[in-house]
Amino acid sequence: MTDAHSHPHAIQTVGAPLPSYRSSRFHLVSTGIGDAGNITVNAQEILRSADIVFGTSSLLEKFADLLKGKELHDAGHGLFMDLIRRDYPAEKADAMEAEARQIIRHAAEHGKRIAVIDYGDSMIFGPQAGFIQEFRDLNPVVIPGVSSFNAANAALACDVMNGSTSRSVILAAAYDAREDYDGTDTLERLAQTGSTLVFFAMRSRFVQLTEQLKRVLPGSTPLAVVCHAGRSQQHTVVLATLDTAVTALQGREVPFEHLVYVGDFLSY
Repeated sequence: MTDAHSHPHAIQTVGAPLPSYRSSRFHLVSTGIGDAGNITVNAQEILRSADIVFGTSSLLEKFADLLKGKELHDAGHGLFMDLIRRDYPAEKADAMEAEARQIIRHAAEHGKRIAVIDYGDSMIFGPQAGFIQEFRDLNPVVIPGVSSFNAANAALACDVMNGSTSRSVILAAAYDAREDYDGTDTLERLAQTGSTLVFFAMRSRFVQLTEQLKRVLPGSTPLAVVCHAGRSQQHTVVLATLDTAVTALQGREVPFEHLVYVGDFLSY
């Protein structure tokens, strides 16, 4: 049996003390989703104390005042995961990862505090989650932030646990709407549970999604699409049913990142 120190990607054993978020020298920091004001107090504290910060250009610019005087680096999108290789050829991706690895290892050896900034929930489709696996031996700590799920729940102003026959929620991706998906979590199986379904629907195939769900659920089942969750001046909510959703979205610009809710909790 291996332990957390013998394998760089190992999870700490049950009962092992987790590093304090203040004592750790390496952090993955969510700045929240949407508005800059959604960043938490803990996240601000860590970023103020960091010596070196990795982030996308948009996040480094968004929090420029908080990051003044720090050594800043581009975190890319999906480093240390397959995601980076969707945007760059393997040679370029390898070079980007090697540079980030060298900077972080050198900084850690010299006792500097390193932060990688992210948005939303870094552990749900987080583009910077690869840093946690790559540098597991540095005992990284994740600082949570307001996720798109939290923000979309607030936009709906409905209790997602308050279905007429269900008190559970399933968070999913609409992968089964793609022809090449062979996972066990098919849309029909998810629908059969009777739980409220919440889809992180990046690049969703909405027609296929609704048609497959209607094989199990009544066409009158309430549905909501939340766009731009967390952006107080921009978020929108479209309410419909499985039968009317496609028509309701016609002519609307649905952003890349949106959430689809399916369940009768929306009736309350």
